[in-house]
Amino acid sequence: MYYLSWIVLVVISLWVSVVGFIWALKSGQFSDQSRARYLPLRDDFPLPPVKNPAKFSAEVYFLLAVLGIGCCILLVVLIMTFVHSK
Repeated sequence: MYYLSWIVLVVISLWVSVVGFIWALKSGQFSDQSRARYLPLRDDFPLPPVKNPAKFSAEVYFLLAVLGIGCCILLVVLIMTFVHSK
């Protein structure tokens, strides 16, 4: 039973990776490799506009929600482990 969860995790991770790779191929992410090799050497990248640091963006709220859900799941797993071990 222990190995089944790891096998499912590996299969889901591989599936997501393959889907992401196929999306990148279809959207042209790898189309201009001669230009891509020089991108780290360029200095003329435009700086992003400075936002008000007092306000959180939607991404921050989403990441906090994901963190909260993960902590709740971890707490439930720990509680179930301690309850079933007695």
